[in-house]
Amino acid sequence: MRITAIIFLFCVPSFASAQVLINEIQISPIGERFIELYNSGNSNIDLTGWYVQRKTATGSSFGSLVTSTQLNGKTIKANSYFLVSRNQLENSDIVIDNLTLTESNIVRIRDSKGEDVDQIEWATIDERKSYQRISSGEWTVAAPTPGAINATSGSSQNQNTNVGILLPSPVISANTTFPVEPQIFADAGASARTVSSGAPIVFTGRAFGLKKEPIENARMVWSFGDGGRAEGVSVAHTYYYPGDYVVVLDVASGYYSASDRATVRVSAPLVTLSVGGDQIRSFVKLENSGVDEIDLSDWQVVGNGKNFIFPKNTILSSRKTLTLASEVTGLATPVGSVVELRFPNGSSVSVKGVEKKELPVQGTPPQKVLEESKIKPTIQIQSAQTAPLDQKATIVDAFSDTQTSLPSQKGDGMWPWYIGAAFLSAFALLGIRLTKSKEDNAFIAVDDFEIIEEVEDNEPR
Repeated sequence: MRITAIIFLFCVPSFASAQVLINEIQISPIGERFIELYNSGNSNIDLTGWYVQRKTATGSSFGSLVTSTQLNGKTIKANSYFLVSRNQLENSDIVIDNLTLTESNIVRIRDSKGEDVDQIEWATIDERKSYQRISSGEWTVAAPTPGAINATSGSSQNQNTNVGILLPSPVISANTTFPVEPQIFADAGASARTVSSGAPIVFTGRAFGLKKEPIENARMVWSFGDGGRAEGVSVAHTYYYPGDYVVVLDVASGYYSASDRATVRVSAPLVTLSVGGDQIRSFVKLENSGVDEIDLSDWQVVGNGKNFIFPKNTILSSRKTLTLASEVTGLATPVGSVVELRFPNGSSVSVKGVEKKELPVQGTPPQKVLEESKIKPTIQIQSAQTAPLDQKATIVDAFSDTQTSLPSQKGDGMWPWYIGAAFLSAFALLGIRLTKSKEDNAFIAVDDFEIIEEVEDNEPR
């Protein structure tokens, strides 16, 4: 149900001398809240010491909305916009996570001296619509135009005309001596953007006529700064190499033409992709190791025949990780799963995978592989003491018999032992033979001796 915005302006002293104006406000959805200021003067203004306050319908006093600390060192350029947003918009100057804007609020801006510069009040504003200043004392509810010229159509609300506010207009030098020619205006979108190499980026242009009205059928030609060119209101382009590029939009309508430019910084995405968990609960983890944040809007994670598409404004900050639970993605990605990261156009993103370590099978200990297996032969040698006592053999025969009784191991390192064993056996046999000979000599009979002659001791010999 559409709710018509009811707008009230306080009857405050004229701000005709003021250059900084509250130019546009959006309150819902919450993540898309913003306040847009505009400098209608011909010189830059230092916002150091300035602050913005807010008061609710039931509140008795103003509270802080944008502090002087947050505006410290900030400058709003001549005839330019200054955007304060809750989430990171393409051309935000300040991002405040707790930016609170609701229905029936009053917002005012004060300078470094604490003096009121501008103030507005509203009752309700439709969702995804913004409250926009379109002329002195007139506002409208229309599609939001953060950081750009406001629309000139919508639910216009006439307001107190005592507030001297001028519509933003081209700057004309005071010493101009020639008549001002009518002109149209081109808007290439955010003045500075960042994108990953290989990821498509969408450019949307707008054209405004002589009275600042949108031109629906203007011809728009884009030059992307890398040799690429396209024509159309909304075009997509892919930068394949990192660098800084200048994008130029040329607009033509009838006899009139205009141009605008923007800069695009292209960086190589340094993303590490890994998986974890089990069949019951798993996850996909992305890590950005680069120095630039990555806008993952409409990027895809594909695994096991299914894919998950990142919602718009999903940001992966520099040096940060993002873990996607299976309960959210609907993907089953346990350890060992193969997943792929893709750009919005479906092309693959070059990622660095986590090293996979093979785990040993439970119950099977790792086996050591031997480069060479050496087996030493075991030889049993019969001791010489076991030989029979009546064995008759010479030393040579004993040596010969022992040597031939041993197995021949050509080239084996045991041959010194074989020879030693043979000598021991031979000496043992020799000892047995000598012992037997002595025993035979010990039993010589008396009859074996013959007395040739018996001589007495007193006889001469």
